[in-house]
Amino acid sequence: MARLFGGALLAAAALVVGSWVGLGKPSYEQGSAWAEKTGSEALARTGAAKALAVKAAPVETADGGADLPSSVTETDSQPDERVALPHETDPASVPAMEPWPSLNPEADLQKAWLLAEGPARKPKSGRRLVTLTFDDGPFLETTPAVLKLLARYKVHATFFAVGQYLEGEDKRSRVTRNLLKRVVDEGHLVGNHTLDHQLLTTISHTRVLEQIDRSAAAIERATGKYPYLFRPPYGQLDDFGRKAAQERHLDLMLWSVEARDMVRDDPQEMFRDLMGQLVYKEGGIVLLHDIRFSSVATLRELLAWLKLHKYDPQKPSRPGYEIVDLPTYLRETQAAPMPYANREELDKARERAHDKSRPPAAPESRRVSRR
Repeated sequence: MARLFGGALLAAAALVVGSWVGLGKPSYEQGSAWAEKTGSEALARTGAAKALAVKAAPVETADGGADLPSSVTETDSQPDERVALPHETDPASVPAMEPWPSLNPEADLQKAWLLAEGPARKPKSGRRLVTLTFDDGPFLETTPAVLKLLARYKVHATFFAVGQYLEGEDKRSRVTRNLLKRVVDEGHLVGNHTLDHQLLTTISHTRVLEQIDRSAAAIERATGKYPYLFRPPYGQLDDFGRKAAQERHLDLMLWSVEARDMVRDDPQEMFRDLMGQLVYKEGGIVLLHDIRFSSVATLRELLAWLKLHKYDPQKPSRPGYEIVDLPTYLRETQAAPMPYANREELDKARERAHDKSRPPAAPESRRVSRR
């Protein structure tokens, strides 16, 4: 048991080390810096958040090993079944992308970054859409806590799973497959985040296909559904990877708001940064990770804040947040696309708009000369 748990922690540690290498988007610093400078009313209303005690210790057994969490149980695993992948079938037989629209069939990376920003907001509308996504799981020690919080707030999210946790016939792998099935049974979507989080732009073409296809097969085995949603590690994809995603009819899903929770441990710091970005960007696709206890604590604070600042249709011009599932977010984006060619143009427009909305700086007091 100890070796099983230790191996899982080593795998998670590898993800921690690599999850943010070379990540140049989204404009995390802009949102956080703007919130810090303006001291916006939305942030001021939150007050001082309480300190969080976060524990990450596994349950100890009599022999000193680590037992599996009691929140998930093992059932008999099903034998492997060979299922034809989408690119091996007649395109006409591939299921439609419902319940979400396919807005980027060419799997263009720059277009995916822009789509992640969501719909263009109507003038004088205070409605800000937020959808939650979780990467790098499922992880037996933390994913159940994420599911419990989402159920408490009646929120449906999207989980981008790493396939390596689902392969194998050891007890931990079987229970992890059951956990991912539970994710689907509770109404959440599951997407593909590759087999073991390799940076796809740095490996051979053969390994790129293995990263996508083996992970997809493992996810389908666990959930009974092929994962058409795809999020490449680090948000990076080259021409070959793009073509592979396109041939498999995958919907490339990125993000617009992030906590950088794989390289930080302070839930309050991450929570404040998420608030700043959501205020600055007026909503967005939030990226968190369901493999760290500090991320669970950050999610707890974020959900409470979003509920406190919930959008009120009776006061449509007052800024407020509405948490929606990913299909709703994409349908709204399809109905009101951003009027910009790319994300860079949108970032510049936002910066100009927020510069205009800042109150003028108070004049410095002049010193009276006593000479």
